[in-house]
Amino acid sequence: MHIYTLNKWQHDHNFTRVDPTNERKTLRVVLLTASMMGLEIAAGLIFGSMALLADGWHMGTHAAALGITLFAYRYASQHAFDPRYTFGTGKIGVLGGSPARWCYKL
Repeated sequence: MHIYTLNKWQHDHNFTRVDPTNERKTLRVVLLTASMMGLEIAAGLIFGSMALLADGWHMGTHAAALGITLFAYRYASQHAFDPRYTFGTGKIGVLGGSPARWCYKL
């Protein structure tokens, strides 16, 4: 049996801090984009406008991309102290397409 532990040399690997205000702002943008998408698609169907329909579906792709960013915010904040992420969850924001200032050094 060992009498020594590694606790003296272990430390937290959370080198970034998530800013919750940016997550709320991103949620607002996702909701605004999705509502505009719905309005454009509805107006396109009502008035028979192919341009409004096309732009509405195009707004849907923007809403999906922003949804990926929102998912990255939430995933990174939920797993910020998970020891499986050796150097923290800062790169999740980069992969999710969130802005570089989303996570910053403490």
